[in-house]
Amino acid sequence: MEPTAITVRVPATSANLGAGFDCLGLALDLFASITVTFSDAEQPPTDDVGEKMVLTAIKQTYLRLGRQAPHGIRSRYNVAIPLGRGLGASAVARVAGVVAVNEYERGALSEAQMLDIASDLEGHGDNACPALFGGLQVCVQGADGSYLHAPARYPQDAHMAILIPDHSMATKEARKALPDVYSKADAVHNTGRAALFVAAMAAGRLDLLNEATDDRIHQRQRAALFPPMFDIFAAARGAGAHAAWLSGAGSSIAAICPEEPARAVAAAMLACAESAGYGGRSLVTKIAREGATVSKVELVEE
Repeated sequence: MEPTAITVRVPATSANLGAGFDCLGLALDLFASITVTFSDAEQPPTDDVGEKMVLTAIKQTYLRLGRQAPHGIRSRYNVAIPLGRGLGASAVARVAGVVAVNEYERGALSEAQMLDIASDLEGHGDNACPALFGGLQVCVQGADGSYLHAPARYPQDAHMAILIPDHSMATKEARKALPDVYSKADAVHNTGRAALFVAAMAAGRLDLLNEATDDRIHQRQRAALFPPMFDIFAAARGAGAHAAWLSGAGSSIAAICPEEPARAVAAAMLACAESAGYGGRSLVTKIAREGATVSKVELVEE
């Protein structure tokens, strides 16, 4: 077979969005470019964590298709989305693998099947779904195990200020901080606010987002792993943000804000983190309308 390189462009994501634990996520206008090469030539094993996730997703996709994967698959994972920061880096890798196989196999998978594979590998769809489809997404797992999703409207001029701390928060460790049982009051609280978030974004009522992101399920518990979290939320709001939340399982923090104060919000979050002894960097971006796309297909020489 002629070696074929397929490059997939995938957005970073922010999940949970405060109270929407494991079901709400949005794509960020920060894109990774991952190239997967399909050939018959045997490849040496890789030690790169990101590349391993891409390759695992490819193998799982071929299992779902009931087909034999080519022997010489390799990936080049050139991204600026750090692992363990709550920006969907693992979902980016897995989505890239699934989309690359689908392109190579001439569209053998439906969108629903691609979502199922990527979400199963992730354990939930809140990052995989916006990485695949872009925008603001609601994604839940149905009774039959498949994933259901619907895009939600959002203000196109909304900006996102992102704090990316130097320290990571592994998803497994962050989940260990969560209790097995919650009170009815906490469940009702979060259900209402997750619904309010979606409605407020659709209606352009960004003034409601501070209340809509008030979470009782995971942020208070995870604050033990990142003590200045709520101070950083307050700093973001003080600088002009509508709301701020722990992005995914952390450690990044996302704040939604108007365009004008966006850079001040990003700077305020970083200054607050640094005053508490945490280094990092901050940036300003927007919600990405576009999800994963194939940007290049080329025949290559071994």
